[in-house]
Amino acid sequence: MLYKKGIFPVLLVTVLLLLFITRPSATEHAQNTLTADQFRLLDGETVINLQRNDDDIVDVSGSIYIHSIPETIWTVITDYNNLANTMPRVKESRVVQENGNVKIVDQTSKTGVLFLKIKFSTRMTITEVFPDTLSFELISGDFETFNGKWVLTPHKEENGTFLSWSARVKPDFSAPGFIIDAVQKRDLRQLLETIKKLSEPGVTAPSEKEKKEVQKHQSAHNG
Repeated sequence: MLYKKGIFPVLLVTVLLLLFITRPSATEHAQNTLTADQFRLLDGETVINLQRNDDDIVDVSGSIYIHSIPETIWTVITDYNNLANTMPRVKESRVVQENGNVKIVDQTSKTGVLFLKIKFSTRMTITEVFPDTLSFELISGDFETFNGKWVLTPHKEENGTFLSWSARVKPDFSAPGFIIDAVQKRDLRQLLETIKKLSEPGVTAPSEKEKKEVQKHQSAHNG
């Protein structure tokens, strides 16, 4: 009876329209699934967290939002043989062994604050899962513990990427804990912001002259 009078089709159309109107858009759904930290990153913050445990192992992490796709960022952070020319604090970096997506990388870095200068070396096993994660594990060097990973999470609504670094770290050299913590937070922030600068559109690879200037500046800064 309802169908014959044309009421049922009208009701059906009305219900479908209401469902369509109230259905969240893809953008709204993406916004609803973001974490509080990711909203901060979208606002331009670089988020750094550090926690020192009773065993003096430090859990440290940092994140940044980059207006670029994961594949572009990946080429920056995996350019191991060139990191001394592009990344702050890195003095030497080279791949010494390679087996598919697993690489062994030697690095020497120099950091510090005021009168305290620290030079340290590591040999790491790096396992790559393109273009999502890059995990690293200490083989030998100036640390008792240094294991962690990079995570690249695409944010397709903005055509960008949330880049995160996290690690458990325990140096094998002597320095006051509060200084090590402050230096780690500062250096990680600089590292993330350098990767952002190199990965976003309009940034070209540095020329040989620029690379030498960077090395000269780092040497002067680090003493």
